[in-house]
Amino acid sequence: MYREYRPLWLADVVDCVWTSTRVGTQRVVPDGCMDIIFSGERLIVAGPDTAAFLSESTGPKVGVRFRPGAAPAFLDIPAHVLKNTRAGLEDLWARDKVERLIDDLHTDQPGKVLLHAVQDAEPDPFARVVEQLARRSGDVRAMAGELGFSERHLHRRCLTTFGYGPKMLHRVLRFDQAMDLIYAGTPFAEAAHLTGYADQAHLSREVKTLAGTTLSTLVQDADVTLYTS
Repeated sequence: MYREYRPLWLADVVDCVWTSTRVGTQRVVPDGCMDIIFSGERLIVAGPDTAAFLSESTGPKVGVRFRPGAAPAFLDIPAHVLKNTRAGLEDLWARDKVERLIDDLHTDQPGKVLLHAVQDAEPDPFARVVEQLARRSGDVRAMAGELGFSERHLHRRCLTTFGYGPKMLHRVLRFDQAMDLIYAGTPFAEAAHLTGYADQAHLSREVKTLAGTTLSTLVQDADVTLYTS
């Protein structure tokens, strides 16, 4: 079982806190986000993905998922350093700080502890504006022009903030939006139309590229429960 809880009071920086009791190989697909994950023993930072990441799970996990672009400033590391990787939080923060956090995770509700640990994260105005632009269009020249940047400068800023350039950000966010609609019951062809794909075949090809499998398989494997407050 996989569940998500969306803390509205941290909505500017946190997408959700999630728990998973799934065991075995799990397919993690790109969503533009970065996570801090507690496996019961270690704290792992999941960097921004551009392709499916296959994770082996042996027991329950809990994680906090940042909004696109919100994690790098909080973690004090450029996003592109962690692209398509998983790193121990002890490699990014002081070991004693991580050990205290793990102790807290063992003595209280892990989701509550993780939220408290990230409550001082600040929204990144650049990230929010670029995310909004990238959700509307993949036209990098138009995005740069609206921001008053050169395309090269926009690309550099996006590497630091999101882990990849604005074109890839658009692709990942559009894919994520299409899958949200499909998980909610929207027919494949309609979801493709609503999110700007040429047709269902176009969406299917992009799913194959970004998720490494088919639309039908992603839907079959989905098991998500959402909560908000």
